[in-house]
Amino acid sequence: MADVLHAEDLGIDLTDGRPQQLYRWFLASMLFGRPIRQQQAAETYRALIDHGFTSPGKFAGVGHEQLRRVLDEGGYARFDHQMADALHETMHTLDADEGSVSHLVRTAGSREELRDRLGDLRGVGPKTIEIFLRDVPDDVLPD
Repeated sequence: MADVLHAEDLGIDLTDGRPQQLYRWFLASMLFGRPIRQQQAAETYRALIDHGFTSPGKFAGVGHEQLRRVLDEGGYARFDHQMADALHETMHTLDADEGSVSHLVRTAGSREELRDRLGDLRGVGPKTIEIFLRDVPDDVLPD
C-alpha cells in the first residue's frame, strides 16, 4: 500500500460524478484524520461500507455500541468511543443541514469556503479537512 493513501487506493473515484463517491472519501478522511495507522483506518472504512454505512443518513438508526463494534472490527478500537460520537453527530448534521456531502461540496463557493464549512462540523478537524481536500478535484467545485 502507498505511504499516503488516497481515494483511489480505496476504490473511490472522485472524477466519476457520482455523489456517493464524495461521501465515501469524506467518511474515509474522517477515519484517516485521527492518529491511527492508515491500514487500520482503511480497514475500518471498508467495514463501515460493508455494514451499510453508505450515506450520512445510515448512521441515524444505529446505536453507539453497534457502531463501536463495526469500528472495532476494522481495527479502530483505540478511538472507537470518540469516533462513534463524532460520526453520529457529523453525519446527522450533514444529513439534516446539507442532505449529502456532495451538496455541501457543490454549494461551496470556493475551496476556502468548503474548508470553512467542513471545519464547522463537529469531529472534523484541520487534518481531516486537509486529507479530504487533497483529493477533491477542482472541477467538482462550482466555478
